[in-house]
Amino acid sequence: MTFDEIQLHIDLNVVDGDFVFNDSLSPATLKKADVIAQDIKHRVLESGLLVKLIGLRNQNGIKPILTELELLVEQDNRLKPGSINIIKNDNGLSIEAKTRQYGGNHEI
Repeated sequence: MTFDEIQLHIDLNVVDGDFVFNDSLSPATLKKADVIAQDIKHRVLESGLLVKLIGLRNQNGIKPILTELELLVEQDNRLKPGSINIIKNDNGLSIEAKTRQYGGNHEI
């Protein structure tokens, strides 16, 4: 068994606060960078910072909150520091980051 075959990150898939089930009605799992993305998503939701963005249209009010979110996301040591990019668009927020182990840009 090689190092790449070992699943260091594995978790149950949770969407909208509920488990996702596969075709055999067993809880679906996430692996690798998807686990990290799910953890970051939950951290952001639990932080309460998204509530502060509701109704804000002034960039002077939005930018400090996005900076707080970036600092919050960067606390995860599984991500490469300085690789986090948070974009506010019409559909909400998009967070991209590079993971230490899996490389590449992953959208959260």
